[in-house]
Amino acid sequence: MSTLREAAGMTNQELIDRSGMSASYFYGRLRGSAPFDANDIEKLAQALGTHPHEISRVAASIGEAREIEPMVDTEPQELGRRLTAVSRAPRLDGSVFNIDELVSELAARGVAFDRDEWSSLIAGASSSPVRVRVLEGVGAYAGVSTAYLLDLGDAAAVEAAEANFEFREALKASGADSVSARAVGEISPAALRAIAQTLRSISAQ
Repeated sequence: MSTLREAAGMTNQELIDRSGMSASYFYGRLRGSAPFDANDIEKLAQALGTHPHEISRVAASIGEAREIEPMVDTEPQELGRRLTAVSRAPRLDGSVFNIDELVSELAARGVAFDRDEWSSLIAGASSSPVRVRVLEGVGAYAGVSTAYLLDLGDAAAVEAAEANFEFREALKASGADSVSARAVGEISPAALRAIAQTLRSISAQ
């Protein structure tokens, strides 16, 4: 926050006044009592004459991101691989993953996000850490466990999610009702892959 404030030639008090926050609220969040929320970031961006995404980007680049909102340390290339898998698989309702729809859904959650940030993430070129709310929003939109995106060391989450992607792809190719993808419940990854193989065999006939 201080980097952008100083670049704008403002004092903390001027930033507080222009953003409409109280001093106690502003300083409490700087001390880490709570993260700045989406509305706060919008107000700060307006006061600083910049875009909300720029606040998060600069904060992440200098290691101050956690004062803005929750962040998670990640491995960019592996996260990029998983986000690519998410974007290629049909969603739970059978529809195609659409980046513009994702941006709109994240905006509705109060999360500033754009195509450039998405391109950086899937290319494995993003800086670490990454905003938790972005990954949670991607998971909610795609219908995948957030553990798959937030905990790269969770092998069970990887197996479950990627078997589910394989199942969804086979289901869509077979022309089956997309509701079936929602009804798989607690079927094991191995069973899902077996079902996917059966569906592909039927489709190939």
